[in-house]
Amino acid sequence: MKRNVLPLLCALFSACLYAMPEEPYLSPGPVVVGGDGRVIYTALTTARAIAVTDITTGLTEEKITTAQNPNNLLLSADGRTLYVASGEERGTVEIISLPKKKIVGTVGTGHSPFGMALSADGKTLWVANRFSNTVSVVDTDSRRLVADISAVREPRYMAISPDGKTIAAGNFLPAQAATADTVASKVTLIDAATNTVMANVTLPNGSQSLMGVSFSGDGRWIYAVHLISRFGVPVTQIDKGWVNTNALTVIDALRGSHYATVLIDDINLGAASPAGAGVSKDGNLYIAISGCHELMRIDLAGLHGALSSGIETGDDLLTSLSFSYRFKKRIPLQGRFPLNLAFTGEAVIVSSRYSPFLEAVSFTGLSPVRITLGDEPEPDSFRRGELAFNDASICYQQWHSCASCHPDGRADGINWDQQNDGLGNPKNTKSLLLSHVTPPCMITGIRQSAEKAVRAGITHTLNTVQPESLAADIDYYLKNMPQQVSPYLVTGDRKAIKRGEVYYRQADCASCHGGQFYTDMKMYDVGTGVGADEGRLFDTPSLSELWRTAPYLYDGRASTLEEVFTRYNRDDKHGRTSHLSEEEMKDLILYIKTL
Repeated sequence: MKRNVLPLLCALFSACLYAMPEEPYLSPGPVVVGGDGRVIYTALTTARAIAVTDITTGLTEEKITTAQNPNNLLLSADGRTLYVASGEERGTVEIISLPKKKIVGTVGTGHSPFGMALSADGKTLWVANRFSNTVSVVDTDSRRLVADISAVREPRYMAISPDGKTIAAGNFLPAQAATADTVASKVTLIDAATNTVMANVTLPNGSQSLMGVSFSGDGRWIYAVHLISRFGVPVTQIDKGWVNTNALTVIDALRGSHYATVLIDDINLGAASPAGAGVSKDGNLYIAISGCHELMRIDLAGLHGALSSGIETGDDLLTSLSFSYRFKKRIPLQGRFPLNLAFTGEAVIVSSRYSPFLEAVSFTGLSPVRITLGDEPEPDSFRRGELAFNDASICYQQWHSCASCHPDGRADGINWDQQNDGLGNPKNTKSLLLSHVTPPCMITGIRQSAEKAVRAGITHTLNTVQPESLAADIDYYLKNMPQQVSPYLVTGDRKAIKRGEVYYRQADCASCHGGQFYTDMKMYDVGTGVGADEGRLFDTPSLSELWRTAPYLYDGRASTLEEVFTRYNRDDKHGRTSHLSEEEMKDLILYIKTL
């Protein structure tokens, strides 16, 4: 079968291609503390290595080489084994013997493993596979994958209760149709004894980009940090969290239900893109405020006291930008884009993706101390653009970044009512992959090019004025974003994929979604417009990475591709699919999901 799906998007471009520098960036990621509190292990997520740092001297004395780029780390209770979630489409857990400082075994998991949890006896390891939408169960004695548990959508961060009975997996994005009454991420609760899902706890409407989960010290509560997108109102202003706010949700772990959600922003200053939540031994919750390059400390005792009182009196905690003010402290960091935390007995250790050092923030003094991890090259245009894309400090009042609606440069799964094509007609967020080589932009083609869209986004969505060089760097980043290999291409039935490709041609899908980028870059009315958009022409989107950009259609009303072709394809205007049998439809959709 002829294929043109490549691991890297840059290989598709005939123009300037992005090349990794000879000296790789370190991109510090998850950290764990071992060696009786004397050693820090840091995943260098783009350098295929783990830094080993002596806390007492602050020196990084060696690095342990990994087979793939490490995504996350977890240390065994005896401190002798380091589990490393690594890789993307060929995801593995690399098992490292710390006495030997080398890999002693690997276990294949799913696509893009990240979050991990380990049983108290060390015999069972759970791994969240982001793009397989599963949690793998690994027997550490035999080093075998023994089960896969279905999650909701993009399980990413995980935590295990202190008693070892419950695992919480935070699903990054909503899985519902964008026109549903509630569009929100969920937290999957798993029974560790039976490896079955006990509950999927839905977060408040608009919740997405869930980037951290943690249990309270007594296991009573689960804390999840995420954005709340205010998509129910038109995007006409940005003040006081009109578009995006940032939140902490408290889940009742015993009942498996939502307890309360509070905003962690200030009235006139957002706390954009919270991540990596963790509870310290001093009883406080710490959160990396990645978009604002800060660390936040929340007094949990005070918070829970106020929550109890507020819930009893019926206070609307979800909409208050002042409720959490007296329980939190915002600590500026030197690192850029902090994402991950770990704890020593006296301090919280913070790693930031775009800075080659850690920061130790004491529980008492709160003044960050830098711990160098090594040298890396000066940021090139791709690196600068990636940081700018995730940087909320370039936004008015720091409410959000470009990534708040386009996480990883893709889509948040939400409908937004923007002024650029009139009000009262919300449109689903589009992925920015290939946007610079498949003009026009926006679903209605309102922007002639991605370059114009980037600059309009800075002006009208970030509400600031930035130098042209910053916009050019964002352009360069978006032009050269690596394309993810589809999990369906890795695990799908090859014969079924080949049959689906035949049906794709027979259904005339390729007449509009053909060529190198699976789009002819033209506008059509395919019969999907409703209300004010009935009869309207819409841009033909690229089908590349369609497997990860649900929901579908211009207003996101189809939660699956099956719905696109069976429920919303009137008169076969969106591909001639009405004659296909159920099995033929499955093959067609499988093929599309491999693109």
